[in-house]
Amino acid sequence: MSTPSRRHAECLTVLAISFQVFSGVGSQGCRVDSFPVQGHFDTDKYLGKWYEMKWYSEVYFDESELFQDYTHEYIRKKGGNLTVLHTGRDPISLVECFQRQSTLYLTETPGKFMIDEKNQGNLSDIWVIRTDYSNYSVAYGCTTQQQDGTCLKARAWVFSRKPTLADDLLQEADDQLEKLCLNLTSFLVTRQTNDCTDDIKRSMAERTHLTIYIMCFTILVFLLQLTLLLP
Repeated sequence: MSTPSRRHAECLTVLAISFQVFSGVGSQGCRVDSFPVQGHFDTDKYLGKWYEMKWYSEVYFDESELFQDYTHEYIRKKGGNLTVLHTGRDPISLVECFQRQSTLYLTETPGKFMIDEKNQGNLSDIWVIRTDYSNYSVAYGCTTQQQDGTCLKARAWVFSRKPTLADDLLQEADDQLEKLCLNLTSFLVTRQTNDCTDDIKRSMAERTHLTIYIMCFTILVFLLQLTLLLP
């Protein structure tokens, strides 16, 4: 082999080894079990209402199909686990505002939860990666891991205590998302313009009044029938 050819081969060998080394480093850094959650996580401080700012999606959704004014509210249950109230507007649904319930189960690691979405019996991870409790939160979950420990199907959210989030706090959240090996361009923004809370309360009150009216009418009919049966 001539000297230039030998040098060319040596160069290719070095590049190949370097690629394997750096690929290994990247893979290790993207392993799901290497992602840290919020240190000294305090569940009680995390309770309450959070507004969804954006969420991670690996598929495209037209803006007209996205939930709007979407919020999560965490409420402590007697057993220690949490009830999650999901409230928002579905632009493609006949019911403009909706409210759903899920259950968030505690694990041995504070900040790592298992969620049963819409209480259908299917559990998946949801971790609080970073939060300051009073302003923003970054949550993450991996539904499918690959053999090397990296995530094949990931979920992630940025939440805020208010319908808006300051640019510096949004940057802090983005910094955390990049550490989770997520592409920031794959996040979809949730519009927060008209909170559904009052509409939900009004709808619940109307349903309660309707239920009471039906009960009273049923009792009245029963009493009337009973009176007709009397001698």
